[in-house]
Amino acid sequence: MRLLNLKYQNIDELRVFLDKYMVKDSNSVLIQVYSSHKNSGDLSKVKSELKSLLPSTSIIATSTAGIVSDGKILDDEIIISFSIFEKSIVKSKSFLNMSTTEILDKLYSEVITDKTKLLICYGNTFKIDSEALIKAITTKFPNIKIAGGNSADDFKFENCSIFSDLCSNSCNECDIAFAAIDSDVLKVETKYLLNWQTIGKELTVTKSDGSRVYEINNKNISDIYEHYLGREIRDEILSKGIEFPLICEENGVEVARAPVGVNDDGSIVFAGDLLDGTKVKFGYANIGFIEDYNHKNLLDEFEHKSEAVYIYTCAARRSMLDKYLDDEVSIINEVGPTSGFVTYGEYFHDAKSCSNHLLNITTTYVLLNESEENKEPINKSSYHTKEKDSKDMTLKALTTLVSRTSEELDQNIYYLEQFQKAVDEVAVTSITDEKGIITHVNKNFANISGYTEDELIGKPHNIVRHEDMPKEAFKDMWDTIQSGKIWKGLVKNKRKDGKPYHVLSEISPIYNKDGSFKEYVGIRNDVTELEEYKQILKNELDTTSQNLEDSINYARQYEHAINTTTAILKTDTNNIIKYANEKFCELSGYTLDELIGRDCSELRHERHRREKKCEYIQKQLAKGKIVQETLTNISKNDKEYTINNLFYPVKDLDNNVVEHLQIMYDITEILDLNQEIVDTQKEVVQTMGAIGETRSKETGLHVRRVAKYSYLLAKLAGLSEEDASLLKQGSPMHDIGKVGIPDNILNKPGKLTYEEFEIMKTHAEIGYEMLKHSERPILKASATIALTHHEKYNGKGYPKGLSGADIHIFGRITAIADVFDALGHDRVYKKAWPLEDILELFKKERGEHFDPNLVDLFFDNLDQFLEIRDKMQDHLVDKL
Repeated sequence: MRLLNLKYQNIDELRVFLDKYMVKDSNSVLIQVYSSHKNSGDLSKVKSELKSLLPSTSIIATSTAGIVSDGKILDDEIIISFSIFEKSIVKSKSFLNMSTTEILDKLYSEVITDKTKLLICYGNTFKIDSEALIKAITTKFPNIKIAGGNSADDFKFENCSIFSDLCSNSCNECDIAFAAIDSDVLKVETKYLLNWQTIGKELTVTKSDGSRVYEINNKNISDIYEHYLGREIRDEILSKGIEFPLICEENGVEVARAPVGVNDDGSIVFAGDLLDGTKVKFGYANIGFIEDYNHKNLLDEFEHKSEAVYIYTCAARRSMLDKYLDDEVSIINEVGPTSGFVTYGEYFHDAKSCSNHLLNITTTYVLLNESEENKEPINKSSYHTKEKDSKDMTLKALTTLVSRTSEELDQNIYYLEQFQKAVDEVAVTSITDEKGIITHVNKNFANISGYTEDELIGKPHNIVRHEDMPKEAFKDMWDTIQSGKIWKGLVKNKRKDGKPYHVLSEISPIYNKDGSFKEYVGIRNDVTELEEYKQILKNELDTTSQNLEDSINYARQYEHAINTTTAILKTDTNNIIKYANEKFCELSGYTLDELIGRDCSELRHERHRREKKCEYIQKQLAKGKIVQETLTNISKNDKEYTINNLFYPVKDLDNNVVEHLQIMYDITEILDLNQEIVDTQKEVVQTMGAIGETRSKETGLHVRRVAKYSYLLAKLAGLSEEDASLLKQGSPMHDIGKVGIPDNILNKPGKLTYEEFEIMKTHAEIGYEMLKHSERPILKASATIALTHHEKYNGKGYPKGLSGADIHIFGRITAIADVFDALGHDRVYKKAWPLEDILELFKKERGEHFDPNLVDLFFDNLDQFLEIRDKMQDHLVDKL
């Protein structure tokens, strides 16, 4: 194919041009007519002349804000661009006053076919919702590639001219014009350049109607433009505001939206939809970056020249870049001969998502090739940039300064956001205005207070004030923070349900850079449990005859407890300590100077180092994951202390982890108390199990051996250490239900009758009923074991007749452990069996009475079970 451009003067020169370049009348010729600063009559005249000379060709025409022709941007001209195809067919069509449905039907029946490789479209900016139409076309024709743009009127923003050789009406003015290129061989590739950078904070569209925006961040959009860009830009928004578009993301494509209209009610019309909830930022042209990219990288994407390149570039881009846009178009012209126009919005096909978009502020271009034999290389050093004046150079320097400053600011903001997120994970925070009215609370505040965020916002903090708090405390708080200082103290508050809670609070005034007040920030730690412990201590003091020295001792312990707050440690990614607060220094016993530069793993208990716990945490943090672990540390004086430790990976703007933040609570005493409770439960369970066995005149070592066997088999079966230990602790109660069986049946030396055995079988459910009401893990496990350890794998057991995996794994394991030990020892109704007989029974009952997989594990590790049996014989009970 060939692309030829003619600067139109008159019909005579047109005839000479057609003869010189042998442009024949054919349906393989596409003619695109672009006008700048010309009236619609001029365009109509050119159309008529072309149609008289080349009646079989397809023609589409538009007014512009500048014309792209052979690598240059021209004004005050009419340019006729001839695309002469060899193996492609072109059809054109334009429409006026037709609905989207009607246009789609016409395109389907008259324009688009299965061979359509490219649909060029010119839309009237002021008369048609081109974005909605593009989306509708994409929905109906999912594989269609659309190029072109919204027509323009040389920055007047009043009216545009569009037509084709086949209009749906008798006049030349249309709402939209199409040209479809059908081919078996045509290769079409779409590209776009934006390189506008975002600046400032993210904003949210809060009130809009399609492309008409009323409010952003619940403020009038005109006020938003004035606040961030100044009154002059607001007043000249169509001529100057287009240089600062709103940028959002749509299906992975960065989309800019420039203003194209202002309404009397203050709303602004953009060249494309901005729906409610859309996240946007202001954009600006970083001219230095754009120039560097165009000069160094733009041509790197291509090896060979294309036969033709259609360019559609935005009026706002031209307004901002000026001569730098001339350079951009000139560079693209090195890829192939170019034609196109300056638009009020560009149509772009994204190949990755196979979707079409309306863009702003971009340069979109389409590469066309009919022949695969075109291998002419691109001369990447032949183009020449236009000379820039001092104004251009100053603008470039200014945008570079803005870019660097914005990047540094964004980095700091990103870091602070991560730090805030880490604090929000563990602290109770709120923000108030200068009158104490709540403007923000985090989820922890809502959770601890029992109120929702909506119930708290807009209310004073006394919504959670407890009547026990003296007024003097709040007066002191206000006097302190209003003087510019931080207030610290213990506050008793009241939940929505009336229950009290206690927080250690720090209230800090925050100021703007100019020294004016901004807000109060409150950061709190929940110490309700410590306060409840205080009440217990007070009650103890009230109900006992402790002397004064004891009372002072209790009070000192309490003061020490409530003063133990959050410990914070900061390390680099190699675990080297960079910072520790006073609370951590107190907890560890080290001074800050002793901690700085030290590997934090050196503070861990030896077992954590053997387990390589720090290396595991370090790997998780490197992946950006938040880690929470309970760890034991060793203080400077070699004492152990246990902490609930939250590790938070702090990242830079590139999402790289740059340091680790550790937030810790000392839970040593809580764990010690919990272990004492667990040990007591174990002792109770073993004692009750032994009592149950003693009633049936069996040694208490039976339950201990069953516990050992069960633990071993559980570990062999792949149960976790937690579950295996729970089974070991709960299994001694497997026969506790026997306390409900009469002695004459329980200790009968002979075989039980049918009726007696039916009574004996009830001990499983009796044991379960005794234990099922407990919420303690050990006793809940004991209840499960008691109920299921007499079930059989084949479903013939009792009391429920369960089978296979429906029997809880605890019951299946205990069944093997119980039978193995019972058969190997004397009972009132039998003598101990020889080991060979016992093993023969297990082989026979594999898959019948017992879980076959567990039986296999038992035999594969028989020596370990026999070792337990030999060490815990009944005659060794005194020694044990």
